[in-house]
Amino acid sequence: MCNMNYTYSITSKGQITIPKAFRKQLGLDKLGKATLQINDNNEIIITAPKSLSEVRALLNNPSFKDSTSEKEQAIGAQLAKKYDVT
Repeated sequence: MCNMNYTYSITSKGQITIPKAFRKQLGLDKLGKATLQINDNNEIIITAPKSLSEVRALLNNPSFKDSTSEKEQAIGAQLAKKYDVT
């Protein structure tokens, strides 16, 4: 990972523009939503959206130990049907 710095302006609506080089490195050029977090050092961490293949892999191999509720199972079935995951 290369260490890039960028000085930015904040708009009156509290918005900033993520530079193209940053977006390219993070894979933020595709549609989706990025996740923002603030760590213990008050630094913002941006995580790129997962690709459809990554989401499918998560659905096929869940890493959580709790059993899914009926509602979650119904949502999963609808998503699988919508995206033809079999």
